[in-house]
Amino acid sequence: MSLHNPEKPMNSDLITRILDKYFIKKGKTLEVIQRYLSVRYKLIMDKKVLQKRIENLSSN
Repeated sequence: MSLHNPEKPMNSDLITRILDKYFIKKGKTLEVIQRYLSVRYKLIMDKKVLQKRIENLSSN
């Protein structure tokens, strides 16, 4: 079973919304976002993955 839903645009997922709100709009660092995701959602995200998501978000 795949968790990927092709009908949902990328901008609607949790990580993209958090990156948009905290990195782009509030100017938080990736380290702060990594800590927030870890504490709040128990998600461990590599910094390179977050950077790639930001690049994708910026290009759209």
